[in-house]
Amino acid sequence: MIKVRVPGTSANIGPGFDAFGLALSIYNTFSFEEKNDGKLTIRGVERKYQSDTNLVYRSMQKVFKKVGYHPKGLYIHTDVDIPISRGLGSSATCIVGGLFGANTLIGSPLSTEELFDIAVELEGHPDNVAPAIFGGLVVSMNDRGKNIYIKSAVHPCYEFYALVPDFPLSTADARQVLPKKISFGDATHNLPRATMTYLALANGCPDILKLCMKDRLHQPYRKKLIAHYDVMTKKAREMGCLNTCISGAGPTILVINSVSNQDFEREMLAYLAQKAPGWRIIPLSPDHTGVQVLGG
Repeated sequence: MIKVRVPGTSANIGPGFDAFGLALSIYNTFSFEEKNDGKLTIRGVERKYQSDTNLVYRSMQKVFKKVGYHPKGLYIHTDVDIPISRGLGSSATCIVGGLFGANTLIGSPLSTEELFDIAVELEGHPDNVAPAIFGGLVVSMNDRGKNIYIKSAVHPCYEFYALVPDFPLSTADARQVLPKKISFGDATHNLPRATMTYLALANGCPDILKLCMKDRLHQPYRKKLIAHYDVMTKKAREMGCLNTCISGAGPTILVINSVSNQDFEREMLAYLAQKAPGWRIIPLSPDHTGVQVLGG
């Protein structure tokens, strides 16, 4: 039995739209076994996902096809801790888990970089799959078909919280509300702020992080799809957090807090219980390891 653990991720981090991604300490774990029964057996997920349309299985097939391997039968089990359709990279974990699971089952003929390329092909962009594979704070891009990334560690002065509502938001719907064109002013607004956000997270500059995360490319449009977004972010700032952003396409709100602000979690828990019972808070830390093969 092979087990693959993949961290959840938060893409964009405010102004780093479609470029930044952060691996977080929340995980989906996938178990794989090749059988001789000629069947595909999938467990741990709803029945509607227990077929050959399952994203984990489809990702495995990409590896098998690339190397010309034909499994006699497969057993797949998923232990799900990452909320689905909440902007925490659940689909990226399925892709990465399937790719690394299939590769390990057949003796690891493909390199991590080759698996990264396949993951980007399946996901459509690298901002979630890059941190899921490599861990840490990652900026990534595709240049003429070549996927490129740079990874940094997050400074230990920060801690993170996910504010997760009880409603999903599909990535397709979140893309649909984005403008087809942006102004020169909005582009120049985001460029220095994205750079400073990355450097502030890596170098430990909390005072700068308070100022540099305002985005004009996606959050003003997507926040309209998230009920109580303005109320929740305002309340988080009142409780002393450094900054907030939409996690990925949403609807989860990622809170960046200073480790010295020790009352934040307690205060937010009390507020949610009284005023927003449909929301929950998940304490998180950066995952600097990325995908891990735990057996095989």
